[in-house]
Amino acid sequence: MSAYWPFVLIGLFSGSVYALAAMGVVLTYKTSGIFNFAYGAIAMFCGFTFWQLRDGWHLTQWVALPVLLLLVAPLIGLICERLFRPVIALSAEIQIVMTFGVVAVLQSLAPILYGGKDRSLRSIFPTSTFSVGHQLNVSYTQLFTLILTVAVGIGLSQLLQRTRFGLSTRAVVDNRDLAELNGVSSDGVSRIAWMISCMFAGLVGILLSSSQGLDVYTLVLVVIYAFAPAVLGKLVSLPLAFGGAMVLGVAQSLLSKWGSSGTVADIEASLPYIALFALLLFYGRGLKEVRSSIRSVTASAPTGGWARAAVTAGALLLVGLLLPIGVHGSGLRDISSGLVYAAIAVTLVVLTGWAGQISLAQFSFVGVGAFAAGHLGGAHGDGFLWAAVVGALIAVPLGVIVGLPSIRLSGLFLALATMAFALLLDNLVFIRGSISGGYTGLTVSRPRIFGISFVSDLSFYYLALGLFAVYGIGATLLRRGPIGRRLQMIRDAPLGASTFGVNLTLTKLVVFAVCGAAAAFAGAFFGALRLTVDPNDFAFQQSLQLLLLVVLGGRALVGGALIAGGISTFELLPLAASINRYIPLGVGIGVVSLAQYPEGPISITMATLRYYTDIFRRRPVRDPKVLRVSSASLGRPASNGTDPSVDGNGRADARATEPARAR
Repeated sequence: MSAYWPFVLIGLFSGSVYALAAMGVVLTYKTSGIFNFAYGAIAMFCGFTFWQLRDGWHLTQWVALPVLLLLVAPLIGLICERLFRPVIALSAEIQIVMTFGVVAVLQSLAPILYGGKDRSLRSIFPTSTFSVGHQLNVSYTQLFTLILTVAVGIGLSQLLQRTRFGLSTRAVVDNRDLAELNGVSSDGVSRIAWMISCMFAGLVGILLSSSQGLDVYTLVLVVIYAFAPAVLGKLVSLPLAFGGAMVLGVAQSLLSKWGSSGTVADIEASLPYIALFALLLFYGRGLKEVRSSIRSVTASAPTGGWARAAVTAGALLLVGLLLPIGVHGSGLRDISSGLVYAAIAVTLVVLTGWAGQISLAQFSFVGVGAFAAGHLGGAHGDGFLWAAVVGALIAVPLGVIVGLPSIRLSGLFLALATMAFALLLDNLVFIRGSISGGYTGLTVSRPRIFGISFVSDLSFYYLALGLFAVYGIGATLLRRGPIGRRLQMIRDAPLGASTFGVNLTLTKLVVFAVCGAAAAFAGAFFGALRLTVDPNDFAFQQSLQLLLLVVLGGRALVGGALIAGGISTFELLPLAASINRYIPLGVGIGVVSLAQYPEGPISITMATLRYYTDIFRRRPVRDPKVLRVSSASLGRPASNGTDPSVDGNGRADARATEPARAR
């Protein structure tokens, strides 16, 4: 046993930081109903801000810390609370999308404000070590981090148990509406909770950056480690979240004893994601959202007949066929990339926009298809079509696996499950050289289908155009048929759908499997376009970007998928760096603004056009014959053959305007 206790102690040190993050996530969720997926991004931004204050502007540490924790972090909390307040009563899907929009904003804003290069952050504690027994050297940073975490946990516990704020918090958690009737300001409680949570995020950013490094991606992913402890406490219990984080840290540390490389090391790094996925499956229906959705913003049914849809599709196809006349070379390759991306986005439109099954793992299926094409496509692309079909078949059982949680989970918890699945593929599957070629990647040849080579940029462009046309037209036919109506039913009224005989379990599993297979099939074309693929091309960040672009374009429209492909094409253009770095910022702001509109900018534009068209439309001219008939039916003549309520001198007739009861 003595051989294990040093690893237990190290695990407590590492788990203490995740305990801070878990308590921050639980605190905001239990008071406002918002699960803060942007917690890691807030920690990252606070870490950059602290670096700028202390190392960039050379303020003393004891000035920089209070400025960050008492001014910057609470201000971020106030902004977040105000941002999410209008969507508290809306569906979890909208809240999740908005939090990921905040992630995109902060990830793009940090390099703009503080510079794009990665940097190291010195610890705020002494880095010297001391010996514990004969087997372990402990740094003062680890010791003080553990002491700080325990002190913060005790302080938060006392705050919630012995103060008026704690009493108000319990009232809001138990029954928000009843608390409001008794004079408790639920908005005020949420505001304070957001401020405290962001102060915790500031501490997490400072403590983790000294060991993990300071860049715009690492902390966002590392803080996801805290989501499993938060779910262990069912997102409401701070003690369970704290204890779960400590246990998770110890478990990882014990695994490190058995090996620092190979499969054991991969399992150690993936343990938080394994725990998260397992907890979600274990709890199942026992997990209840703090504030269930009061109102869901859904997509409207397709308007216009088949003729209008056919004309729109024909016009777009004609433009696509004629486009190579004016675009050549790298521009044509970029547009081909956008078309393949748009085809992938169509699968997410069907899955999330129509069926209401939010997925954060869609680009993982793209990776399955791309790696299958790399292994089976052949040196000259002769086996490309077969490889794409095999990739799609492999994706079917994977789609069923990722769809299993949807049988018992929905909304927030389904999003967490699909996120855990994507991260597991990243850390356990795609990282293996036998599957993906490792970080050197795999070569994917351009396809040769039925003896026709698509090596040239022009021929591959027409192939990509055909792929998107098949996906777009197929999805449109699906939406307007009985299957589309069934998907709409399981999104808007699952209980009603089951009443009408819809098998919810089978339908959900099938839609996950089919959309996963379609994404994998398109992934083979994605790999052929890039020629070389590696695990970074299909990491969780890519699935997140796909979701954001689909939401920005319109998550319930095939046209929204085309807009997503257009934005991805725009990001490939050789723009100046000063312009290119603002594109992700614009995407994030757009997602936060449009999260409540399933049809995206298309619906907003059409509604605006209809509004101004109605304003400037010519006022209808009244037919005197109709007016005379109406007057005769009322038993009195029309004055001057015009409006019966106006006499011959243009004065209003009191008899025509007085209430009928008085007459």
